[in-house]
Amino acid sequence: MENYSKHKDSPLVLQMLGIGLVKITQIDIGGNFNVIFQKGIGVPLIQNVIELYKKEIVNKRQGNSIIPLEDFTIFIHYFENKDHDILVIIYMKEKENTGNFSKLYFLSRNINKKFQANESQHNLITEFQAAVEIPKTDGLIAIFIISSTGSPYISKINKSRSTISDHEVHISGFISALLSFSNAIIGEETGAKLKEINFGNQQFYVISKNNVIFAFLVENMNNLLQRYMYLLADEFLFQYKDVIKKFNGDITPFNEFEEKINQYFII
Repeated sequence: MENYSKHKDSPLVLQMLGIGLVKITQIDIGGNFNVIFQKGIGVPLIQNVIELYKKEIVNKRQGNSIIPLEDFTIFIHYFENKDHDILVIIYMKEKENTGNFSKLYFLSRNINKKFQANESQHNLITEFQAAVEIPKTDGLIAIFIISSTGSPYISKINKSRSTISDHEVHISGFISALLSFSNAIIGEETGAKLKEINFGNQQFYVISKNNVIFAFLVENMNNLLQRYMYLLADEFLFQYKDVIKKFNGDITPFNEFEEKINQYFII
């Protein structure tokens, strides 16, 4: 059994693997979409779902769809609003867990009502997150996100492993091993394939994508942890694509990404 944090035992909190909010505008000319919010489900997957179902959504203007994937099931609810934009609400669950459709629809309807009432985006997202919980996972000792040239963007070390941060030799050795390995993986057409490197009694797993290296020092690997590794990489690149292009050594913009790390990992 995978080791992950226990869900809240409240019947009012829906248990999901991922959630998302998407706004579709200009529906009279085919529709353009913008990802307002996502958690537990990657932006690329959301984009694929919307592209595949956009014609149906734009034509029907209001409805729902169930999308079976290999390991998960995605539910979408969509509503046309008075300005003729469409709000799409996305849920992702484990395939064998059918869930409660009435609760999902009730939540979606409430979110849409607040959207139509011009509730602030911050309040909308806050309420959505309060109503839905996704699992966190442990097993991660540290995460390092750096550029392909070795410039650090952000790192975080598990609070219970303070001895690691207290010993610069460990960190220096870790980064040195990572950079020596980066030359081999940066030039490969890996499609962001996960690479494993032994590092003493632990392993670190490396994802290289768009000239950014994501290194995860792991004690116990599980499927949820691996999925979150890819998800975190996608979210970082989506959130900071412009900052990375113009990076001048100032790492301040990356500090807020710690909140994203805390959403997925017990660290």
